[in-house]
Amino acid sequence: MSDTLRSGRTVVVGWDGFDTARIALALAAEHARGGGRLFCVHAYALPDGWMTPRSANLMLQEGMRRGEEVLEEARAAAEAVLDTDAVETELIGGDAARVIADVATVRGGDEIIVGTRGFGRARALLGSVSHELIHLAPCPVTVIPERVADRAAAAAEGSAAAAS
Repeated sequence: MSDTLRSGRTVVVGWDGFDTARIALALAAEHARGGGRLFCVHAYALPDGWMTPRSANLMLQEGMRRGEEVLEEARAAAEAVLDTDAVETELIGGDAARVIADVATVRGGDEIIVGTRGFGRARALLGSVSHELIHLAPCPVTVIPERVADRAAAAAEGSAAAAS
C-alpha cells in the first residue's frame, strides 16, 4: 500500500491489551498518520438475562473499570505516535466483533485492524472476533496473528541477548 493511501485514514483498532493488539495499534497509528484519526475500541461483556441485578451490575462495573484501564494504556501508546486530538477511545458493552464493526460504520472507518490470540482449531470452529469481524465489517480488516507477536518477542530477546 502506498504512503498516499496510508496517510489521513480513519482507522479503527480493536484493543484488548494483548501483544497482538499492541502490534495492531502500532500499525493503525502508522496508517492514521498525516491527518487521519484513530479509534481504539474495547468491548466488554454484557450480563446475561439469568443474572441477578446485583451480579449484573457488578459485572458491568468490572467490565467498564477494566475497559477504562486498558484503553488508557492504548491512548498513551497511540498518542506517542499521533497528535492527541487524532486519537479517540470507545468503551462499549456488547459482542466485540459487532461493537468494532459498528464503530467503523459510525466513524466512517477506512480500515479495521485487530489482533488475534490464536485459540487454535477448536476456537476457529466456534468463531472468533477476527473471523466474525471479517463478515460484519464495512471496510477492509487486517488481522495480526499471534505468530507475528511471537516473532517480535523472539527478535526482541535476540537483540537483548546480543546487547549483553
